[in-house]
Amino acid sequence: MRAQKVAACAVETALLIAVQYALGFVPGVELVTVLLLGFCYVYGAGCGMLTAVAFSLLRCLVWGFVPNVVVLYLVYYTLFALAFGTLGRVRARAWIAPVLLALTAGGCAAAAIVGVPVGALYARRLTALLWTLFAILAAILLFSVVLLALGRGERGKELASVTAFAVLFTVGFSLLDDVLTPLMLGYTAEAAEAYFYGSFLAMIPQTVCTAVSVFVLFLPLCEVFARTVGRREMGQKSPRKR
Repeated sequence: MRAQKVAACAVETALLIAVQYALGFVPGVELVTVLLLGFCYVYGAGCGMLTAVAFSLLRCLVWGFVPNVVVLYLVYYTLFALAFGTLGRVRARAWIAPVLLALTAGGCAAAAIVGVPVGALYARRLTALLWTLFAILAAILLFSVVLLALGRGERGKELASVTAFAVLFTVGFSLLDDVLTPLMLGYTAEAAEAYFYGSFLAMIPQTVCTAVSVFVLFLPLCEVFARTVGRREMGQKSPRKR
């Protein structure tokens, strides 16, 4: 069984690299999140973290070794695998993700209203970006609440909760990048500020892509991964009952 799991991690790593390479020329579109999410959810945190580390390092063979990117991937995807691998093994309270999503959206609105202490050149642009992100997060929050209210059984609520968590992690990826990259590369304050705006613009389409791809592909992918470990129904060995 351990050999089968190691083989599954190897295949998943190759799949993640192939998908990232294939979609690397399409701005804002990526499927690494949903593919790794489904894998971690079924195989658990251990296999997920192993795959995340292998993916973060082996992708350098294709895109080259860039220290800040390697550190970003290692930190983010390892935490990502730990979070969703654990989430797949324990009963998650359905309201946690919408609450966190609401807090994040509220933080964006508050920052837009109060204002962020940046240069006058960027103040108006940052406010517009914050309101745009607030609108996206609010729409996803409303969608997840509707799913929780109308979802049939555990699967509908599970899908809403996982989608909301995936969106939060996508936002967190960009924010982590905004901290690590300027710090590691020694940016000046002005360069770090400009880098933040550029990553913010990229974060918006990535957030929408994550929400759509996870909502559409999460359950089918989990069924596929579950069959590879000999379980017809996901969660059969976990405390949850369907």
